[in-house]
Amino acid sequence: MRIGIGRHQLRNSTVLAPMTGVSNLPFRRLAHELGAGMVVSEMVASRELVKARADVVRRAEGGSLDPFVVQLVGCEAEWMAEGARIAEAKGADIIDINMGCPSREVTGKASGSALMRDLDHALSLIKAVVGSVSLPVTLKMRMGWDDKSRNAGNP
Repeated sequence: MRIGIGRHQLRNSTVLAPMTGVSNLPFRRLAHELGAGMVVSEMVASRELVKARADVVRRAEGGSLDPFVVQLVGCEAEWMAEGARIAEAKGADIIDINMGCPSREVTGKASGSALMRDLDHALSLIKAVVGSVSLPVTLKMRMGWDDKSRNAGNP
């Protein structure tokens, strides 16, 4: 079964999830060469990408990967939209929004899985990203913030 995202046909349904400190470009290239249908960049802080912080810009590079997927994280619509535009200009084929990271560093800034506690705010970020690029936008999320507040169906 072939899976399509936008104009891209994935060769299979195996996706290398974004992992901070792990899924750098050499690792993503290796996973792609070994058969992953899609690989996703490390989490890229949208605000820091806009500010052109060197290490963050490096995380948003994709080389010859096809599709080239950049995962953005943030809590402000303007930074998320501008980060998406920058990723598109760098050649990204797909933008992935992080609503799944549970780390305190990320959730403490009202990003990642913390967005699952405020779905109206999350929707404003999604709309900002979708409206700022001509690329497909995907979303990584969890079932909910905790067992008492599930936003997605039961397993």
